[in-house]
Amino acid sequence: MNKRITTIIFIVFAAALTRLFPHAPNFTPIGAMALFAGAFLSNRWLAFGIPMLAMLLSDALMGFNGWYFAEQTIMVYLTYLLITWWGTTMNQNKSILRVTGYSVASSVLFFVVTNFFVWVGGFIHKPELYTLNASGLAQCYVSAIPFFDKTLLADLFYNAVLFGGFYLLQINIPQLKEQTA
Repeated sequence: MNKRITTIIFIVFAAALTRLFPHAPNFTPIGAMALFAGAFLSNRWLAFGIPMLAMLLSDALMGFNGWYFAEQTIMVYLTYLLITWWGTTMNQNKSILRVTGYSVASSVLFFVVTNFFVWVGGFIHKPELYTLNASGLAQCYVSAIPFFDKTLLADLFYNAVLFGGFYLLQINIPQLKEQTA
């Protein structure tokens, strides 16, 4: 494996391990890891597999804390796969504006999808949590708003660190630049 790929994989796993440090709820690098891996790993197996493996490893090290309902956990992982796919669409255009836009879109996607499945899991596993109607769904989304800002700030911060840090590494270590055919 070449130095570029090894460095990207190391960065993704290092970011995943930051989940083990004390942090505000939802202020984690997971969305950024997915976007970063998709944007920089041209091998699709690695682009999708590395962030999922890193997330699974960090989840295991945390004792699978937060795995309350299977459908929620599955949707969290599927959402990160979609964010990884978005990263693959960045191609050679990884501008600050695009990374920022993808960061915001990733945060919104994560909020909408995962909280929908919190609502679904709630009426399956805890029917007293939310009612099975539009009002219950709206209540679920409103209850999640205090966590959204942390997700958004985390995605913006960690994408700045990952994309910006790797950009600086590429300037200083020419072997990390992508080889064009």
